[in-house]
Amino acid sequence: MEQFTLAQAAEWTGGGTTGEAVLTAVSTDSRQIPADALFLPIKGERFDAHDFIDKAIGNGAAAVVSHRQNEEYPVPTLYVENTSQALLDLAGGYRRLCGGKVVGVTGSVGKTTTKELLYAVLSQGLRAQKTEGNLNNEIGLPLTLFRMMRDTEVMVAEMGMNHFGELSRMTAAAQPNITVITNIGTSHIEFLGSREGICKAKLEILEGLQPDGCAVLCGDEPLLWEKRESLGCRVVTYGIENSACDLTACLHKDGTFDIINNKLSEFALPIGESFTAKLAIPGVHNVLNALAAAAVGLLLGETPAQIAQGLAAYEASGMRQNIYEQDGYQIYADCYNASPDAMEATLAVLGTMAPEGRRFAVLGSMLELGDYAEEGHRRAGRAAAKHADALYAYGPDAKAMVAGAKENGMERAFAFDDQTELVAALRQDAAKGDALLFKGSRGMQMERALAMFLGEDVEE
Repeated sequence: MEQFTLAQAAEWTGGGTTGEAVLTAVSTDSRQIPADALFLPIKGERFDAHDFIDKAIGNGAAAVVSHRQNEEYPVPTLYVENTSQALLDLAGGYRRLCGGKVVGVTGSVGKTTTKELLYAVLSQGLRAQKTEGNLNNEIGLPLTLFRMMRDTEVMVAEMGMNHFGELSRMTAAAQPNITVITNIGTSHIEFLGSREGICKAKLEILEGLQPDGCAVLCGDEPLLWEKRESLGCRVVTYGIENSACDLTACLHKDGTFDIINNKLSEFALPIGESFTAKLAIPGVHNVLNALAAAAVGLLLGETPAQIAQGLAAYEASGMRQNIYEQDGYQIYADCYNASPDAMEATLAVLGTMAPEGRRFAVLGSMLELGDYAEEGHRRAGRAAAKHADALYAYGPDAKAMVAGAKENGMERAFAFDDQTELVAALRQDAAKGDALLFKGSRGMQMERALAMFLGEDVEE
């Protein structure tokens, strides 16, 4: 983090100060205070970190932020009305201080993969940084922006949300030069009411767009396509099914695809020309994510060769889209999150695996679907019946998934409310050479079921 002063922090947040300090870090955790750090306490639903200000000072905080106007502290202090908003305002001021470009990424499905692909592409020709882990909310985004330096040329910032207003507040801090919206799905429909409501909430990211900025939108999404000409900013579209998009892709049987520039004259790729790319991760949905990364890369002056190299270099790991072989099984681990749209995409990939064996869909419930939960899980079950030989469903909505699978003629569809029982049954059924997809919402901990299936130790 670059150096800044408490006076600058006051200017950015509209707060008042006692004392002065030169700062090189911001911390929201009283237990982890770097040298010359500003401690900023957040008031949550069940706790108020203001109670730990003394602890933070004892751990070396050079200055603190507080909304307790009547309390005094033995270190320089910035007094604000609301520390949560102050964190965003502070990050916005710091982002302006650094001066690099920001690419903001949101969407119902695929935003994390798109963020990673963007970073892989942009790192080929630019000094790039990205959101680490899942720091994509109103606390995580500021911490991401605080990692920028004066020599950072572009920061790829993922922005998640589940309520109206969240993206509006985050984009005001990020002030993106380019925004990417990957799609409009059904994630968080419980809080946003409908896909139209989700679209409205996602479009909040445009509120912070720089005056000369550009929105990069998936043109295969009808809700985004319909609004493209009324957004009040430059729009670049990408898609596979919609040939009218600015950037499209032609898929080949060998797994490669051509990226085609249909309309955009200032790109390093002339209008009507294309270049070939390849991904290490499977699925048509990931080609869409790659198109988003390619569009941003071209907008920021990257060459087709740099983009192709970046896309080829990206490899999934951990609990996201990780395909590997172990103990004679083909494993597809995608346990980080789930929605009906993501379920359909990953099940389509499962359908291409294990040509000599069987395909097992081991699916956990999808959370935050509200009134759409029943139909969303039936939809996932119908997709399982189309692409898999058997469904092992787990969680409170497992029976709905099984019902959907049986609607489409699948006989081997089973519901479980206990992971241990699921794994025991799966071990009896699956054989070497089979492919197994493990996927569910984060709260379902499907990685635990996978570990048990592979005989690894898990915590009770």
